[in-house]
Amino acid sequence: MAQKKKTFVKKEDLAPEELEKNGNGKRHFLRLGRNGLLVLIALILIIVVLGAFLYTQGTSVNSILQNTQTSQQQTQNLIQKVGDLMLLPTNETPQVATVTDVSKLSGQPFFARAQNGDKVLIYQNAAEVILYRPGINKIIAVAPLNAPTSSQSASQTLTPTPTQVQDQTATAVILNGTAATGLARTAETKIKASLSNIKVLSVGDSYNSYQQTEVIDVSGKKSQAASQVASFLGGKVVSAIPAGEDKPNADILVILGSDYTGK
Repeated sequence: MAQKKKTFVKKEDLAPEELEKNGNGKRHFLRLGRNGLLVLIALILIIVVLGAFLYTQGTSVNSILQNTQTSQQQTQNLIQKVGDLMLLPTNETPQVATVTDVSKLSGQPFFARAQNGDKVLIYQNAAEVILYRPGINKIIAVAPLNAPTSSQSASQTLTPTPTQVQDQTATAVILNGTAATGLARTAETKIKASLSNIKVLSVGDSYNSYQQTEVIDVSGKKSQAASQVASFLGGKVVSAIPAGEDKPNADILVILGSDYTGK
């Protein structure tokens, strides 16, 4: 039997269209490979750019949120510290300002004892302003608040001008109007630690029992100091000494009621 003669065809002798139909199809593969590579590179670049953009934006947003949370946390910490020293208005978050140049506050009695770094807590709804010194953890002054005009801002003026304080210093006698032992002494300790303008002369027990803490301006000239002490203790100012109680030799008489827990 005659053997078939193998025929060899050189690759370079094939026409381009025949080469593409050839099983090897290397030219066709290379052409698709270049296009695919370009597409792949483009996709990688898009992903890298998009990822960098999202990361940058995410970092920026996280930074803003962190700063906001930090500021809010600092305010809450400040409120808690002041709240440990006196009863604060409820259902209201105060505006907080910092004394940065005490020389510009000269002539305002409320800031007579202020120092740079002091914190000012402004309760608009309760119409109350508090001057607090973080360095020694003491309340320096408390005063009612005059509402600012619509064009004013507490952050711009540090604080709306408080009511003028005619007599900031005052002497006081504290009486315990409850069955709790040592309550008057507790109140004395807190006042001495926080209200530097109030001098407690003596403490004792009242003749009668009281539900609410009362503060009386015995002298008739220390209404501001009486309001300050009443606000500090969470009591109320009354106009006259309750029946059955003796008139003290002091500017202010404080009678603690069962509403005062000493906290």
